[in-house]
Amino acid sequence: GGAAAMNLVLATHALGYAANWVTNWFADDEEGRRILGLAPKERVIGFIHIGTPKSPTPDRPRPDLDAIVSEYSGAWGA
Repeated sequence: GGAAAMNLVLATHALGYAANWVTNWFADDEEGRRILGLAPKERVIGFIHIGTPKSPTPDRPRPDLDAIVSEYSGAWGA
């Protein structure tokens, strides 16, 4: 379920829309479960909000790849 939700968020972004996957207590509310008519064993993995962004999301600071990536040159399975 989680992989499908994240793929939906990624596909939404690829199409130029904004998306936010909200989970945790939002997805585990008893009244919400009742309103949705969920069976006792069914659960919500989250809610995905999709819309049009008002402005581009600024990129976050990222470290230089050379500072965090190294090359493995040993034998596999050793």
